[in-house]
Amino acid sequence: MALINVISIPTPNGTKTIEVHNDDITSLGWEFDILVLSAYRFGYAPSPNTIMKSLLDNMGVRVSDYAKKPAIDLRESLNCWVSDVIPDSNFKRLLCVEGIRDLLYLEGSSDRVLSDLFATISLLSYKKIPARSIAMPILGTGNQGSKVEDVLPLLIEKTINALCTNLDLTTIYFVEQTVAKAQTIDATINTLLKRGRDKLEQVFLDDAVVELLKQVMSKLVQIQMTNSELAENRTFNNLITKIQTEELRFFELGILCRKLLEILVPYISRLDATKNATLFEHVNELKSKNVAAWMITYMHTLRVFGNFVAHGDATDEFPAQMEKSDVVVFSHALNRFLDFFIGFQTISEKATQKK
Repeated sequence: MALINVISIPTPNGTKTIEVHNDDITSLGWEFDILVLSAYRFGYAPSPNTIMKSLLDNMGVRVSDYAKKPAIDLRESLNCWVSDVIPDSNFKRLLCVEGIRDLLYLEGSSDRVLSDLFATISLLSYKKIPARSIAMPILGTGNQGSKVEDVLPLLIEKTINALCTNLDLTTIYFVEQTVAKAQTIDATINTLLKRGRDKLEQVFLDDAVVELLKQVMSKLVQIQMTNSELAENRTFNNLITKIQTEELRFFELGILCRKLLEILVPYISRLDATKNATLFEHVNELKSKNVAAWMITYMHTLRVFGNFVAHGDATDEFPAQMEKSDVVVFSHALNRFLDFFIGFQTISEKATQKK
């Protein structure tokens, strides 16, 4: 399955992301901290076409067993509970939201449900429970019957707020197994963020970009092979997969590449991680490392393009949209930056060997 949309959230603690995946939430190919699911009030039967059923079939996890004695029980106050650690799993705990259907019926919106959920997530850090990455369905749109278009705008709003205010939280994954529903989520997000034609353009329509991105993919793989810390990095893997499948829109390329800069540039700048330096500060620090000014300009090009595609169209700016030639410039800057990083790694390794 695949990453089908991504939202970039600039915060004082770096760029955080919301990712939308067309996949089975119980069979994701990476590790994360919390899996969110919903249930009827005290109802944990693994009914067909539910996450509970998939958890049982795919992982042997019976939700009712964890509901009997949860690590955190807020069912009376926030309609939520959090499980103990689940062994032999790619996620650590379940967070169950109960009574969504009743609350939607009584209050007419998902506001209270989502407020309860994110209040519970905020509490986890105070309880010393890791919650850096969270995967969830679009709550209320399953058996509860709410439309994606009605729930998603409020869910995105509350998710962005959580990422901005919760220092520990870095990534939230929205996961939908049904292709048609995943496409509805994708279209709703693009409309909500007012992404224009240029940002939604497929980058593989231009032969020059295709050739550059083939080179980019090869260099990403090379970096992963020579750096164990990056071998399973989600940003690397997402970008490689998007290039392999030739399903890459410019806003996705821009957002993923900006994340790539945030990952790689600190390896060179060596700024104190505790100072929470911005990407702009990390890039400018390279002047003191004798990095050529023109290479620093390439990095700022990637940073600025990434910032641009992360936001809705600004109609008061001129020009309001980018052209295909701009995508070529961006792709070339990315390719040259990766050349530079690989060269830097080689020089650093030789210097270490001489000591």
